[in-house]
Amino acid sequence: MKNKAYKHAPIVILLAGWLIFGLITFLIGSQSSLNQVLLWVSFVIIQTLISTMYVVQIKELRRQAHIDILTGLYNRKYFNEKLSGLKLKGLISLLLIDIDNFKCINDTFGHMAGDMVLQQFAEILRFCTRKNDLVARWGGEEFTVILFQTEPEETLKIADRIRMVVNNHHFSYEGRTLKISASIGVAAIKEGSVIGQDQIVKIADQALYKAKEKKNDIALLTD
Repeated sequence: MKNKAYKHAPIVILLAGWLIFGLITFLIGSQSSLNQVLLWVSFVIIQTLISTMYVVQIKELRRQAHIDILTGLYNRKYFNEKLSGLKLKGLISLLLIDIDNFKCINDTFGHMAGDMVLQQFAEILRFCTRKNDLVARWGGEEFTVILFQTEPEETLKIADRIRMVVNNHHFSYEGRTLKISASIGVAAIKEGSVIGQDQIVKIADQALYKAKEKKNDIALLTD
């Protein structure tokens, strides 16, 4: 639907502009030079307004295309685009975060409760990360964070802060309090190292696998 909007919007705008221009011409009904000038001025103003509205709409559509509807975080598509455009050269870390036993939440309390957990979890990630960090929903109950210019020690502090806040947060749903924990895999790229997009994701995934063996744990691997 969004791709179709991108494709046909310019044609719609052009037709709308000419329709309005024709309507003004018909209403004025005079061919005097002054009225012709007024017509063209009106047409230019209308086209400018319509074009401005189109640009605003396209920007909003693009923003929506990059946002996960449920959590309001960036989605995996946008995350991959940003990651592929980065020069992964030293002092960058990638966190892969998985909510422990999330299927049990859905099975026990229902998918509405699961959605609530995902939304509150997203808020925790916003709270625990910095302004220049990139936070996204990876898919399902998995989230990811890119930490720029961050030493491994600082990365672990941020990861542990996320883990602790999740542990201490009361996820409430219809009067019930749900206790949640998370496992975090960390790929830390050292200064001077150069690494590809697939490789850093693979390292973080391996680290997450180790963390999930114990659950409510953090595992860090370097390149």
